[in-house]
Parts: sequence; C-alpha cells; structure tokens
Amino acid sequence: MSDEHRERDGSQDTPGAPDDATTPEDAQEGSEATEPAEPDPADDADAHGPAGPSDEPLDPLDLSVPVASIVGPDGGAPPRETSAGSVPGTWPGPGTGSVPAVSAVVPPEPQADREDVAPPDGPPPAGGWRALAGAMRPRANRSQLLAAVLCAALGFALVVQVQQSAQDPLSSARQDDLVRLLDEVTQRSEQLADQVAELSRTRDELQSGTGQAQAAVDLAQERAGTEGILSGRLPAVGPGVEIVVRDPDGLVDAAKMFNVLEELRNAGAEVVELDGVRLVTSTWFRDTDEGIVVDDQVLDSPYRWTVIGDPSTLSPALEIPGGALATLRTAGAEATITQHDEVEVTAVREPPEPQYATPQGPEG
Repeated sequence: MSDEHRERDGSQDTPGAPDDATTPEDAQEGSEATEPAEPDPADDADAHGPAGPSDEPLDPLDLSVPVASIVGPDGGAPPRETSAGSVPGTWPGPGTGSVPAVSAVVPPEPQADREDVAPPDGPPPAGGWRALAGAMRPRANRSQLLAAVLCAALGFALVVQVQQSAQDPLSSARQDDLVRLLDEVTQRSEQLADQVAELSRTRDELQSGTGQAQAAVDLAQERAGTEGILSGRLPAVGPGVEIVVRDPDGLVDAAKMFNVLEELRNAGAEVVELDGVRLVTSTWFRDTDEGIVVDDQVLDSPYRWTVIGDPSTLSPALEIPGGALATLRTAGAEATITQHDEVEVTAVREPPEPQYATPQGPEG
C-alpha cells in the first residue's frame, strides 16, 4: 500500500476513536447542510392560512390576539417549556442548529370603534350618558300644556268654591240686618227667661203644699188657655200688625203666601189669621184655577193678615230686603204693613182628633 492508503487505513483502525468523528471542516459543512431554510411566506399561507387579520370585522370587545400558527421543525407542536440547554423562542433540532420561533404581528385595534366602549370597571362613556339624558329629558307638547292649564284652572276653581262655602252667611249681611237679628235673639232670650222663672215659681208653689188644689186649678186653666190659643180653638187679643196684599192681576201664588207665614212664625208671631181663616201648624196652601186655597177655603184679593206678636219685631222682619214683602212687591203686588197696640183674632177652628198619637202618663 501506498503511504496514502496506509495513512487512511491507520486512521480507520485507530483504537478508541469514534466512528462518527469529523474534522472541523466536516463539522462546518454539516452545520451548513443542517441549517434550516427560511420559511416561505407563500408556503405558510398555503399551509396554515394568512398570518394577518382575516376579512371578518374585529369585535371591539374581543381582546384576543390573532397570532400566526407556529409549527415545530418536525411538524409537531412547539415546546411549552425551555430547558437549560435551549434558548427560549427556538426549537432544538437535529444536529447543532435550532429553528427560531415565528413572531406574531398583532394588528393595532381601531380606536374609532372603541371610543364608546367603557372599560370593565370604569364609568360609561360620555356618548352613552348623552344618549341616556336625551331619552329621559321630558318633551312637552301642546296637548300636555293644555292639560296642565286645565288642571290649574280646575284647582283654582275648587279652592275658590271651598273658601266661599266656608264663609259665614252673615258676613255679607248689612249692619241694619245684623242689628235686627241681634234684637230678635235678645227678645227671644228674655221671653225664654221669663218662662223659666214662671215655671220655677209654679214648681215651688206645688211643692210647698200651701194652696196646692187652687194652684193646680190655676195651672190647668192657664195651660188650657195657652193650648187653646196655639191650637186655634180660642180667640185671642194682643199687640200685633196688620198686613194688606193687593194683587188684582193674580201675580201672587201660594208659595209666596206661604213664605209670608213662615217669616211671621220666625219673627215670633203667636196667632195668625188670613181672610177669616185661623192659621195653625197644620195649615197648607195650594194654587188652583179659582185662586189660592188655604185649608180648603179660596182666598180673594186683597189678602188681609192679622197677626198677634211684638210689632217692633214683626214689622222689620217682613220689611227686610229680600224678605217676604219684598218678594211680593217684586212679583207685582202691593203690600203694606201697619203696627197696632192691640189687634183681635176672632177666627177659631177645632183641631181634629189625633188618629195615632195618645197622651203619655207622667211615669212614661
């Protein structure tokens, strides 16, 4: 063998040398042979799709980051952890080389689409508040304004009506009318006081035992006379007034005549006679074709009233503005009133027997 063959054989037969030992030149050539080629973007697009954003619009609230698909050099998944002998972001490959990780480019999110999106823990955006305020702002129209005006007018009318109802009816009366009413009340109070004193004296006489029989007789006669006058069974005499109503055209009706009777009773009249008819508590008035009828008796004009009572009270009560005589004059009749120190009522009537009522004994 030549020296070249001998040297080559000797290198192969050298004991302890590894079979795959290479020279520095071979190692450099091997590293160049095993260095991976740069990936082709077209191949990656065909294999895994484009790494950039897709055609679908991005959700403004989607915070996920689109990344490019990363495949290891052997077609498998990339390693999860880095070992002590590897560099983060690379895959260890066969030989001495390594494959760098493919970087993922995150496209910037459009700021215009996320202006009105509030952060999870932050206040709502200004645009949302403006929309909410605009929705809650009242908008008055013509119908609402008209309804408000009508409600205000109705409330004002109710307040005025309540205030007028709460006013004292005497507040609008004249001073003369108030003085007259005060005099009537005072006189009535004096009359009641006299009756109380008389009844007290009668009680004392009956309880004393002196002349009990005579006192009882006198009391019975007095009561009989009082009851006879009030019931119309007995004639009466006393101070009073005389009223004459002339109505040739028949303008006065039964209601106006009954109003005169009510005014006389309110003024304290004790006995009343009208054209020869004794007027009592059961007296009634009615309009007919023949004229005014009182207790089944037709009246003719002029109508003459004879009344026993206090003349100074009866006359002003009938002459009060808006009173009974004023109503007759307004209807077209002529009415006059004359005061007398003494008038006589001669008309009487027998009261009917009660059909249902019976006297009750002292023990009840």
